[in-house]
Amino acid sequence: MEFLSKESLSHIMGVQKNTLEKWIEDFNVYIPKTKLNNVTYYRPDGIEVLKFIKKCNDQDYDRKQIREMLATSTFPIRLENMHSVSQQSHDESYKENVVTMMQTIGKVVSNVENQQQLVEIIKEKQKNQNKLIKDIKKQTDEIDHLKQEMETLKQQLASVSKQSFKRKVNL
Repeated sequence: MEFLSKESLSHIMGVQKNTLEKWIEDFNVYIPKTKLNNVTYYRPDGIEVLKFIKKCNDQDYDRKQIREMLATSTFPIRLENMHSVSQQSHDESYKENVVTMMQTIGKVVSNVENQQQLVEIIKEKQKNQNKLIKDIKKQTDEIDHLKQEMETLKQQLASVSKQSFKRKVNL
């Protein structure tokens, strides 16, 4: 696997190294990295996260707004980065990250509850539809039975009409 230095990343992203360092510091839980011989390198899959951050930054979103958008995005939170963040517990960005993550968890829990309610509503509708289908089947069976009775009555009527006609002719 290829690893990138901050210099390489800043060149790829087209931003100053100090800007990149600030982004890495502010959004470190989303940027995959590794340490080799006490030197931090960044994985190429972090480029997409940095492109997203750059795009948001270019659109004048502030750090908090970008963090909220990252929290609701598909970018994974890197657990391996959480260790370094926890060591900086006095840092404001860590606190904001935790708040954002908690808000995201709250949204997920709320969405799960909403989904469960929708499932219950769908189950109830399905139960009602199954009852309607059962009722329709009963009605269909009854209609079929009535059709058979009508056919039998028609045949009887035809038979009686023939007999009546024969009597009139014979008289």
